[in-house]
Amino acid sequence: MVLLGVVSGVLSTLRSARTVAQWKHVPMVSESSKTGSVLAVVPARDEEATLPSLLTGLVGQPGVRVVVVDDASADSTAKVALAHGAEVIASPGPPQGWAGKVHAMHLGVQAVRDEDWLLFVDADITCSPDLVGRLVATASELGADLISSSARGTGPAWWFLLPAFNSLVFEGSPPDGKGPTALAVGHCVLVRRAAFEKAGGWEALAGDHADDVGLATLVRDSGGFVRFVDASMLLTTSGLDTFGDTWRSLRKSIQPAFRDMFGARARPLLFAAGLLHLVYGLVPVLRWRSPWSWLAWCAQAAPHRAFVKRVGQPEVSAVLAPLSWATIGVFLLDCALRPGARWKDRRVG
Repeated sequence: MVLLGVVSGVLSTLRSARTVAQWKHVPMVSESSKTGSVLAVVPARDEEATLPSLLTGLVGQPGVRVVVVDDASADSTAKVALAHGAEVIASPGPPQGWAGKVHAMHLGVQAVRDEDWLLFVDADITCSPDLVGRLVATASELGADLISSSARGTGPAWWFLLPAFNSLVFEGSPPDGKGPTALAVGHCVLVRRAAFEKAGGWEALAGDHADDVGLATLVRDSGGFVRFVDASMLLTTSGLDTFGDTWRSLRKSIQPAFRDMFGARARPLLFAAGLLHLVYGLVPVLRWRSPWSWLAWCAQAAPHRAFVKRVGQPEVSAVLAPLSWATIGVFLLDCALRPGARWKDRRVG
C-alpha cells in the first residue's frame, strides 16, 4: 500500500507539471485587431434560440461574411439567421459517410468567394464584436495557418469535470501542435483558406466526429503551423451549461474518436483507462493520511487551478481535483460500457 501511495504522488506530480507547463505556453489572443477577408461558417441544427446571441456579435464585423448552414432543422433556424443578417444555405442532412456537422461546414465552405480566411464557429457561441479582427491579428503575429480557442461557460462542469478533461486533452493533443494530434476546439477555429485546401478540406474528414482536432492535425501534417490560443475572454458558450449537457457532449466526441483510432480495441482501452483514472483520483482521497497522498492531491490541484483561472471559474475548486479525476474515470467507464452516443437526434458513436 505504501508503494501505491508513492506511485500516486510521483505520477501526479510529473503529470501535473507537464499540464501546468503547457498552459504557460498558450498565448493570449492579440490585443491588436487586423481586418482580414473572412468567411465565417456556422453549422446550425435546431439553433433558433442560440443564433441571435451569436449573430448579433458576429455579423457586421469588418471583413467578415457570415454563412449559416441550416442542417435539416425542424425549427426556425433559417428565418432567425436571415433576420440577423446572415446568408443561409439549406442542407437536407448529411449523405452516407458524412458526419452531420462536417457536412454542414463543407457546404458552408462552398460559398467562398475570394476570402483568405475561413472561420468555423459553433452556433451556441456568443462573441465580442472585435473577435475576428483579434484572431486574424493573432494568427498573423504567430505566423500560424490555423488557430483555435475554446469558449468560457458557466455551470458545475466548468469547475469540476472539465479541468481534469483538459489535462487528458493536452496529453493527446498538446496546445503547441507537436503531439500525436494537433489541438483545436470546435467552438472557434480560424484557418487560412490556402492551408485548408492544401490539407484536403472537409472531404478528408467526411465521417469524423472529432473534426476540430482532425482539421488541425491535417493542416499541421500538410506543412501548416497550428496553435491553440486563449481567446476565451471574447467567447462564451451555452452548450455546456449543465453537467448532463457536458457529459453528453464529451461522450459524442470521445467514443467516435476512440473507435476511429483503435477499432475493436476501443472499448477495452476505454474500460482500462476508466479504471486507472478512477484509482488515480481516489487514492489521494482514501489514503489522505499519507504524505504521498497529500503530494498527489496538491499536484492534481495545480493544473485544475490553471484551467479554472483561465476560464474565470473559482480557483478554490482546485481542492476537488482528485474527485474530478475519479469522475473522469466514471465517465470513461460509461463510454466503454454504453457504446453509441446521440447528438441532435443523430447517432454519432
